[in-house]
Amino acid sequence: MFKSILLLVTLSQAWAAEYSPQAIERDYESAPEYKAIMAQLAPYGDFSDKNMPVKAEDVVKPKPMGRGEQMVEEAKARNRAILAQNAKDAKAAADTTAANPQDDMQKLRAENKKTLESWKKEVSDQQKIWKTQQAIFLGRLKVYKENTFDIPVKEEKIIEEKVTPNLVPEVHIVGAAFKMPIRDQKDRPTCAAFAGIRAMEIILAQNKIEKDLSEQYLYWASKPTCRTSPCTEKGSWITHGLRYSSSQPRVDVPLESSCAYQNLPEPANETQVPLSTKCHQGIAKVVSFEDVRSLVDVVKSIKKNIPVIISAKLSENYYINNGLVTLEASSKKTGKIDGHAQGHAFLAVGVIELPEKLKILEGAFCLVVANSWGLGWGTGGYSCLTENWLTKFRSQAPFVAITKVTAD
Repeated sequence: MFKSILLLVTLSQAWAAEYSPQAIERDYESAPEYKAIMAQLAPYGDFSDKNMPVKAEDVVKPKPMGRGEQMVEEAKARNRAILAQNAKDAKAAADTTAANPQDDMQKLRAENKKTLESWKKEVSDQQKIWKTQQAIFLGRLKVYKENTFDIPVKEEKIIEEKVTPNLVPEVHIVGAAFKMPIRDQKDRPTCAAFAGIRAMEIILAQNKIEKDLSEQYLYWASKPTCRTSPCTEKGSWITHGLRYSSSQPRVDVPLESSCAYQNLPEPANETQVPLSTKCHQGIAKVVSFEDVRSLVDVVKSIKKNIPVIISAKLSENYYINNGLVTLEASSKKTGKIDGHAQGHAFLAVGVIELPEKLKILEGAFCLVVANSWGLGWGTGGYSCLTENWLTKFRSQAPFVAITKVTAD
C-alpha cells in the first residue's frame, strides 16, 4: 500500500512541469490600461535624453488628467494609428488596382468607415465600463480602507540603491501582465494572496498556460496558525504561503473553480476553516521564490519578466487616482499616510521611465502595479507609482518574487 502511494506521488511530480518567467514581445501595447497610463504621462513630454541636464525652472508639477481627458488622448492616438493604416492600405490598393480602380477605392472607403464606427463604439463602451466600475469602487472605498492591516513580517532597514542612467528602460512590462482580469478582494484583507496568485498566473501565462488559481487557498496557506483552527488575526504576508506551497511533495494550489473565493468574512474565522475537500485538489505549486529588497532590485526583476509582490502604507492619493500616483500629489491634503491605512499589497508588473520634467520631483521611474480592488481603481485596476512615492511609503521589509512554478 505504501509503495502504491509513493508511486502515485512520484508520478504526480513527474507529470507536473516546471515553468520559469518568459519574455513575450511587446504584448502589452494594445492593452487599454497601458494606453491610459501612458496618456497620464504624455502631458509631461517625451522620454528624455539621459545625457541632458534638467533645469529647475523646467520642472512640471504633476497634474493628473481627468478620465474625460484621458479618453480623448487615447482616442487621438488610436485615430492617428487608424489614419496611418488607412493611408498605407490606400497606397497598397492603388499599387495593385487593375481594371476597376474606382470600385476598389469605394470598397476600401466602406471598410475604413466600418472600422472607424467599430472603433468609436469600442471607446464609448470602454468609457461606460470605467465610469460604472469607478462608481462601484467609490461606494466600497471605506471597506477597502478598513481592510488594510499591519503586514506580519519583521521590518528591516532597507537601503535604496542609486538608479543608474541605463537601468530604467523607457518601458518594460512583464510578459502577459495584462492577460488576467483584475480581481476584487471585496470585504476581506486578502490582498497579499491576490498578488501572489496573480504572480503565479502570469508566469504560467508566459508559458502559454492559462489557469485561474485559488486566492481562498493561498490566504489559508499564508496563515500558519490558522490552518487547522479558526483565528481572528486580520491579513497575511505572502512568504508564509509560498513557503508552504514549495514545501509540499506535489502540486497543492487548486483552481478557483475547485476552491472558490468567498467575498464575505466569517466572524472569528479568517481562513474560513475547515476548507472543503476540493480545496486540496492542487494543480500548481510554487517551486522557488526570493526576496527583493530595493526598488532598483524590483526594476531588475521586472526587466527579467518577473512580477514582484510589494507592500506599502497608503497615502490619500493612492485610493483615488487616474493611473498615476505621485509623491507631490500625496501632500495635497495632509501630506501624511492616510489615517485608516496600515499595510496593503499589490503586484508590480512593469516599469516606465518618467519624462524628464517629472524626474526631480518624482524620481527616475514609476512602477506599473495591478491592484485587487476591482476595475474601478486607477485605470482599469492598474496604476503607475512613482519612485519617490514608493521610497516614502513602501514597507520597510523585503518584497517577494516568485521565480518558478509547477503545474499539471
